[in-house]
Amino acid sequence: MPICVIKDKEFKIEIADTPFAKEWLKCFNNTALPVKKHYDKKPHAKLWSTIQSNKNFFQKMQLEKLSKITENDLWNSSKLQEIHLEIVTWQKKYKKSTDFANANTNNGWDYLHDHVHAMEQCIRYTSAVFGVGDTELSHDSKTFSKLWTWESKISADDFKQSSSFDHYHINVPFAELGRHPYESYLYSPKTYHAEGSITGQIANDVLVQLVETYPRPDEGYEQWCEDNNVPCVGTHFPLANFINKSDAQQIVDASEIKIIHD
Repeated sequence: MPICVIKDKEFKIEIADTPFAKEWLKCFNNTALPVKKHYDKKPHAKLWSTIQSNKNFFQKMQLEKLSKITENDLWNSSKLQEIHLEIVTWQKKYKKSTDFANANTNNGWDYLHDHVHAMEQCIRYTSAVFGVGDTELSHDSKTFSKLWTWESKISADDFKQSSSFDHYHINVPFAELGRHPYESYLYSPKTYHAEGSITGQIANDVLVQLVETYPRPDEGYEQWCEDNNVPCVGTHFPLANFINKSDAQQIVDASEIKIIHD
C-alpha cells in the first residue's frame, strides 16, 4: 500500500494509475519534499478568534454548534455547514437578531458570517506546495523540473490520459516550455501550433489540498481542441488521494512530505 509520510506518521494513499504517475515515482519515490509554500491559515485564525471571543454570548443564546465547536473542527467542511446553518436559522427566527448580536459581540457577528465563507473557500481552493529547488518558477527551468529536457517524457496520448481538470489531494503542476492546450485556449488560442507544448516534464513541486475538487473547463474548450486538432488535456497531473479523506488535514502544519510506493 502506498503511503504519504508526514511528521513521521504514515498515511495510506492511492496513487493515480496513469503513465505520468509512474514516471513521477521514478524521480521522487521515497524522496523528502520540504514545504515551499505553507498552507494559508489566516482564514482559520480569523474565524477561530471571532468564535473564541464570543463563546459566552453564543452559550447565552443557546447557539449550540457555535458554543461547542473546537479549533480543529474548523478544518472540517461538515462542521462549517453546521455553524452556518445555525447562524442563518437563528437570524431568521428572531427579528432584529443581527443588531442585537452585533451589539453583544462588538460587531463580531457580522464578521462571523463572512469568516465562515472565507474558511469554506480556503478549504476548497488553497494548496500547500512541497518540492525541491530554490524558486517557485512555474515554467521551464531546471529549478522547476528535476530532469529538464527538450525531449518528451511521455507521449501525447499518455499526457492526455494522465492529465485532468479534477484535483486530487496531491497534484503535480505542468512544467512545459510553451503553453499547454488549455492555457493556449484561454490566453492565446491562435498560436498553439507555434508555442504549444505537451512533453510531460516532471515538475519538482507537488500541490497538496484538503479536499478533492472537480472544476470544469470553460465552455468551448473541447470544440477548440477538435477544430485545431489539439489533444484535449487538463490543467495538471493528479497524483494521489488519501484513503482516509480527513488525513489530508495533516498537510496544514507539515514541514515536508514523502511519498513511498514499494
